[in-house]
Amino acid sequence: MFVLMSIFPWQQIGSQGSPFVQIFDNLGISSAATVLNIVVISAAISAINSDIFGAGRMMYGLAQQGHAPKGFARLSGNGVPWMTVVVMSAALLLGVLLNYLIPENVFLLIASIATFATVWVWLMILFTQVAMRRSMSAEQVAQLKFPVPFWPYAPMAAIVFMLFIFGVLGYFPDTQAALIVGVVWIVLLVLAYLTWVKPAAGQAALVAQESSFSHR
Repeated sequence: MFVLMSIFPWQQIGSQGSPFVQIFDNLGISSAATVLNIVVISAAISAINSDIFGAGRMMYGLAQQGHAPKGFARLSGNGVPWMTVVVMSAALLLGVLLNYLIPENVFLLIASIATFATVWVWLMILFTQVAMRRSMSAEQVAQLKFPVPFWPYAPMAAIVFMLFIFGVLGYFPDTQAALIVGVVWIVLLVLAYLTWVKPAAGQAALVAQESSFSHR
């Protein structure tokens, strides 16, 4: 950032598209700007490929554990969970559609939704860690190989900071939609869990218990 603002007025950076491309164009190195665009596009494609692989494998694992539709556990002849790839591709096409319908706001919307998802995951990790520590005895806590520094103040401060980020998302009108989408998505996940996953887990536990009694 220091180098960029040293060679170009900071008030004008980003006013004509990508700041890096803008700076190269003004320096008369238009070919470098083209190369940079190619690098950015290649990086985006690589990220998309990584997301399809990571999210696909995660949904496959959830399906094997009974926490996602069984169709996600289907494999192709080469061992690829093809259903998850189809779902992720459809989600990417939805992003293309949003880019066509609301090109001015789509980046901020998706970035805000990604922020909500990331903060929510870390918030749940913090809550889980706090609940785990409170359920442990003093002897068990003393045997932990990775003690938490400044317990319990550090986790509490982190939780307050995560809640602050949610407040920021709800405060600005441009990011309120992401907060609403995130809350609706969580509600849908809870309903799906209560409707399908929890009853299936209870049925499996009952079958296992009956099988144990029969062996006795």
